Parts: sequence; structure tokens; C-alpha cells
Amino acid sequence: MAATLSAVVFTKPGCGPCLWVKKSLEQYGVPYTDRDVTTDPAAEATLRSLYAGHRPGQHPATPVTLLATPDGAMTVFGPDIRKHLRDATRAVDAA
Repeated sequence: MAATLSAVVFTKPGCGPCLWVKKSLEQYGVPYTDRDVTTDPAAEATLRSLYAGHRPGQHPATPVTLLATPDGAMTVFGPDIRKHLRDATRAVDAA
């Protein structure tokens, strides 16, 4: 099921919503990579690029999740990952 899903989560220390996203991914069995934007300059640059492309003019904030599915990838801003996980796992189950 969720084995065909994976994620990259852009986080920072002390970010409660980041913990929620990671816990949600774990509950759905989705493997993820945690990228700390405070210690990883490449992660910070990617976060800024995602905001510039999808939310121009907004200040970059964590969490941002890149969710890879069999149908492609989606970018989820903020902690609202559960709906996307439900939809993605349903699509995988239906395939």
C-alpha cells in the first residue's frame, strides 16, 4: 500500500506542525526524509524555491512536504497532510 509512496519534509527544530506531519507519515507507513532548513543550506534553498514558485510573496515557513505518489508528486504547505495521505493511499489501493 503506502510502500509506493515517499516524502521529503522540510522542517526546523521546535516546529510543532513539523512533528505532526512526520507522525502522520509514520502512521500511514510512508517513508520520509527529514530536511532541516536551519542546518542544511540546500534544504533552505529548496524551501525558498518552492515558495517562490507556488506562493510568491509569502515568507517561507515549515513544514513543507513533497509527497511522491505513483501518479507524480505534490507539494503540501503546512500541516494539512492527512487528507493528501488518505487520497494517495486510496489511489494506490485502487491500482
